[in-house]
Amino acid sequence: MVDSRPDLGRQLAEHLGADPLDIGSPLQGMSIGEIGVVYEALVALSDHHDRRQQGQYFTPDDVASYMARQAMRFDQGHWLDPCCGVGNLSWHLADSMSDPAEFVAMRLTLVDLDPIALRTAVVLLVASFAADHDDECLPKLAARCQTRDFLDAAALPAHDYVMVNPPYGAAAPITRFKTRATREMYAYFLERISAESRGFVAVTPASHLSAAKYAPLRELLEARSGGDVLVFDNVPDTCFRGYKYGSTNTSRTNFVRAAITVSAPSDVGWRLTPILRWASRSRSRMWADARNYLVDLRKGPSGEWAKVMPGTEAVWDALGTSSRTLGDLVCRAQTSFALHVASTPRYYISASKRDLDRGSKHVLYFRSKADMERAYVLLNSSLPYWWWRCLDGGITLPIRILSSLPLPAGLKATRSVVAALEASESNDLVTKLNAGRQNENVRRPRQLVDMIDKELLSGITFSFSDVYASDMFEEVRR
Repeated sequence: MVDSRPDLGRQLAEHLGADPLDIGSPLQGMSIGEIGVVYEALVALSDHHDRRQQGQYFTPDDVASYMARQAMRFDQGHWLDPCCGVGNLSWHLADSMSDPAEFVAMRLTLVDLDPIALRTAVVLLVASFAADHDDECLPKLAARCQTRDFLDAAALPAHDYVMVNPPYGAAAPITRFKTRATREMYAYFLERISAESRGFVAVTPASHLSAAKYAPLRELLEARSGGDVLVFDNVPDTCFRGYKYGSTNTSRTNFVRAAITVSAPSDVGWRLTPILRWASRSRSRMWADARNYLVDLRKGPSGEWAKVMPGTEAVWDALGTSSRTLGDLVCRAQTSFALHVASTPRYYISASKRDLDRGSKHVLYFRSKADMERAYVLLNSSLPYWWWRCLDGGITLPIRILSSLPLPAGLKATRSVVAALEASESNDLVTKLNAGRQNENVRRPRQLVDMIDKELLSGITFSFSDVYASDMFEEVRR
C-alpha cells in the first residue's frame, strides 16, 4: 500500500514505524480481507492461545462489503469501528461512501487493543482513499483513533453509528452490564453499542436470539426503535468462510452460526430472517436475496426471537392459539408406550417406535397408546423440525424445545397414517457414520410427511419447502 502511494509514502512509512522493503511489498495486489487473513495468521502464530481466548476472527470481504452496503440506510454521521483490526470493515464502509476521502478524513474513528493493527488500519485506509497529495488525511484520522478496550468504563469517542465484528470469546462478568450473566464479550459489546449509539451494523454469533441467558440483551435491543437481523447457517457454506487461526481444533474453518444485525434510527419494529442455508456456489445469490426472507418479529414461549421461514407465518400464528404442547402428552415415568427421536438433527426430525441404535437420542414416554400415536403423527410431520429451526437450530435438539411444540388443532392419529409410518420404520431406516459409529434414524418419505402436514394444518396456507432446502438460493429452485 505504501508503494502504491508515492505521494504519501514517507508519511505512511513513518506512521507504521517501518521502512518499505527494497523488494516491494508482498501484500501488493491483496484485498483488504486477504491482508486481514495474513495479519490474523501472524498474530495467531505469535500467541495462538491469546488469540483463541479473545475469540476474534477476521471479517471476509463479502461479509464486510454486505455490511457496509447497509450503511446506505443511515443518515450521514460519524462512524466508529470499536475493534477495527487492520480495518477490513472500515475499508469497505469507506468504499461504500460517495466521498471516501472525506469520510476517512472527517467521519471515521478507529479503536483497537492492538496498536500495530490500529496503525496498520490507518495506513491502509489513507493509502486507499486519501486524495492525491493530501497529507492532512492521515493526521486527522490518527488523531481520532484510540488504542483502548472498548469495554472500559471511560467515555467512548464521539460518534453516531457503529460498525463492528466484536470478539466472540468468553469473559468474566462485568457488573455494570445487564448482560453480565452471559459471560460473553460480544454481548457486552452489543449492550454498550445499543445504549450509546444512534445505530449500528454488527456481525456476531446468532446465539443471543434464542438462549435464555441472553434475554437481557434481547430486551435491550427491543427497546430500540427496530432493526433487521439476518441469520446464517454454518452448513453447507458458512458466513465466515476461510480459515480461523489460534485454534487447536482439527477443523480450520470458523463454523460460527452468524447473525448480521442492522439497526438504523429510522427503523420501526424488528424483523428476522429464518436460518439462511446455502451452498458455496450460491453465495453471491444469497447476499443479493437475503433481505427478501425478513419476517416481522415473533417470540417463542420462552422469549426467543423466532427465526420464522416466509410462507409459514400462518402456521406460527395458528399454533400460537394452542393451549397444549407435546410436553402435555409426555410423562416422566417409563411406560410401554415410547418413541425414539434423534437428538442431533441436521436436515429433518422424525420419531420411531423402534429402539434406534444410535449414540444420541431422546426417549419419550406416554401414558397411553392414544397419546403416543398422536405424538407419533406430530413428530413425523414437518412441525418439529420447523419449530426447532425457528427457536434454536443449533447442533442438538433440546428436549425443552421439543416439549414446547404446540399441538395443532387438527392433530389426530388415523389408522392409515399410523400404518404408513410403521411400514416406513423398516423401509426408510438409514445409517450415518458419526463419532466413529453407525447411527440409525428413519428418514420419512417426503410424500408421507407432506400428507401429514396437510392433515394437521388443514385450512392454513403454508409452504415448508425452504425449511428443508440444503440450498435456499439454488438457481434451479428460483
